[in-house]
Amino acid sequence: MADKRRSPIVDPRVAERRRSLFIKIGAAVVLIAVALGLGLWAILSNESSTGDAAQVTVATDTNAYRVTNAAAGSTPPAVLTIVEDFQCPACKQFETQFGPVLSELRNNPAVALDYTPIAILDRMSTTEYSSRAANASACVAQSTAGGGDFSTWLAFHNALYAQQPEEGGAGLADAQLNSIANEAGAQNVRQCIDDRQFGDWVTETTQKTAASQTPTVKLNGQELQLTTPDALRDAVLQAAAK
Repeated sequence: MADKRRSPIVDPRVAERRRSLFIKIGAAVVLIAVALGLGLWAILSNESSTGDAAQVTVATDTNAYRVTNAAAGSTPPAVLTIVEDFQCPACKQFETQFGPVLSELRNNPAVALDYTPIAILDRMSTTEYSSRAANASACVAQSTAGGGDFSTWLAFHNALYAQQPEEGGAGLADAQLNSIANEAGAQNVRQCIDDRQFGDWVTETTQKTAASQTPTVKLNGQELQLTTPDALRDAVLQAAAK
């Protein structure tokens, strides 16, 4: 026996409104998904470009940032190593006094400057500023110096000394370190700084360097007794000529 039940009669206008509503809901879901995806991408791309590595791969095997105009892969005859702590007032004084000569030497292809930031002055701040600043330095280097160009790192390095906090205080906050990094040209290091991504690497560098004071300056492994910028220039150029 045939089923005589009939489908309910639906007003065409009601059906059209339903279809329109379903289309709008579907479009809204798609837009939300796209917005969430773009938002997540923006957050991730702005937070860190250093990856998950625990090591700073742009550093030398002695954990230094080598700044040189020498040919790629070559070791210049004169290697000037500068061991520093961004909380160290004497390091800031050294940069102020010797900075012009260091800039001159960096342009000499027979010279390499190995900068080695360490953290031995955490006790001089309430927030382990030495370690945080050294980590931020590593974040900037890893993010921007993949091709051996440390110009952004140098800008950050110099800005840290220009804005060096007084000893005994809290030091610069992570947000301030990130802001300085942004101004220097490193745009994607926020998460790296906040998470202290290279904190263990900084500790390793500090222990490996075994410096009892900063700055410590060495020429081809031999510690120099700093006198004047001219004397430093002469010593480096003499080694470079060999």
